[in-house]
Amino acid sequence: MHNSFTQPTPEQRLQALQNYGERADRLVRERERQRITSVSRSTAWKLERAGRFPLRKSIGPKSCAWLLSDLLCWISIR
Repeated sequence: MHNSFTQPTPEQRLQALQNYGERADRLVRERERQRITSVSRSTAWKLERAGRFPLRKSIGPKSCAWLLSDLLCWISIR
């Protein structure tokens, strides 16, 4: 597995989204993140803390989400 996650370039993001059949980037909540990555919540948290998974974005006091393009690029480097 890749040692660290680096932010994808705009070109990499666009290509990943096109390959996935999306026209634009969007936020992905936990349930969809699990379906896309096949990684449990606790494993994703551990990988994120180690710098090996995309960082979540805060979308409220108790909510978070990930950019779809980040997740798709992460999958492509696994």
